[in-house]
Formats: sequence, C-alpha cells, structure tokens
Amino acid sequence: MKILIGIVIGVVVLSVARPYLGRFFDAEHKRLSAGSKSASTSAGGSGYGLHFSPAENLEAIDIRYLREAHETVDIAMVAFSDETIANTLKQLAVGHVKIRVYRDPNHLRQEETTAEQFHRFSTSTILRGSVNIQIRTPQRNGSGMHLASWCVDHRLLRDGSAPWSIEGEKGQDNQIRLTIDSGEVAAFEKTFDQMWVRATNQIIQ
Repeated sequence: MKILIGIVIGVVVLSVARPYLGRFFDAEHKRLSAGSKSASTSAGGSGYGLHFSPAENLEAIDIRYLREAHETVDIAMVAFSDETIANTLKQLAVGHVKIRVYRDPNHLRQEETTAEQFHRFSTSTILRGSVNIQIRTPQRNGSGMHLASWCVDHRLLRDGSAPWSIEGEKGQDNQIRLTIDSGEVAAFEKTFDQMWVRATNQIIQ
C-alpha cells in the first residue's frame, strides 16, 4: 500500500513539475547553443585571424574581403603580379571605391620587364587608366618597400608575409592575418599616409 501511495505521489509531482522542467531544459539548450556559436565565431568563424598557404588559398581570401570595400582600399604591396587580384581592384574602382597602391620600385620594374618579355599585361598596366586608382613608389635608389598589407574602408586590415603573386598566395609557405582591431587599423593607416606623401615618391599613376 505504501509503495502504491509513493508511486501516486511521484506521478503527481512529475506532472506538476513537467512544464517547469521543460522550460529549464529549453533555456539550457539555447544557452549552450549560443555559447557554441560564440566560440565558433571567436575561433575564426568570421574568417578573421590567421590563414596559411599552401594549406589555404590566400588569393581567394584576399579577394573575398577586398570585395567588401565600399569607399577605400589602401594597399602596400612589395610584389604584385597576380592578374586576378588586379582585375578585382579594377572592378572595384569602376564604382566609387578609391584605391591607393604603394609599391616597391624594384619589384614593380622587374614585373613590368617580365610581362613585356612574355607578351602579357603587367598588373600596373591592368590598373592603368582608372581615375579611382593611384599608384606610387618610393624613390628607386632609396630603401625598398617590403610590406604586404592592405586596409578596406579604414576598418579591416590584412597583413602578413604573402605578396600578391600566385606562388606567394598559393604555393609558398606564407601567412596572412585579418583583423578589425581599431588600434592596429589606425596604426597601419597612419604609417601608410606617411609613406604616401613622401616628397621623394614617384607617381606612377
């Protein structure tokens, strides 16, 4: 008899508590799901952070985020022979995106010579003629420019070791890093602006 009474009481308690337990487990499930999603984003779900070639296609990553530009792209690129990226920039410049490209003069000259030898367009030739694209280099006899960085809309910075060449972004052991850290973005833009206005610069376009 006592066992039967215990069973009845247990059933009544469970029936009363069931709605509250259901709400508790639903809330806990949502909390855990949100935490998992947040962890995924912070671990690189956004695409920001570090990326390595040849395990990853750095050219595709560069192009993906360059296409987010609405206003400006500032580029400091030591080597730039990737025609696909050059055409991407030219497409951006057809709209209202203002693009500044700061190049190493030695690499620029070498790329143009190689393109002429193989009867193809250099990337500087592809970019030539666009009113929204400016190209400058430091003086030829001075120190070189060895950065491989760009910044989109003063908010997204890419830096690292990978220059804009097929080998550099797909074949070699290189890395790039994407960040929206406002301090790092501001530091790059300040340095870029200082390089851009050097009195000894050569204006290519």
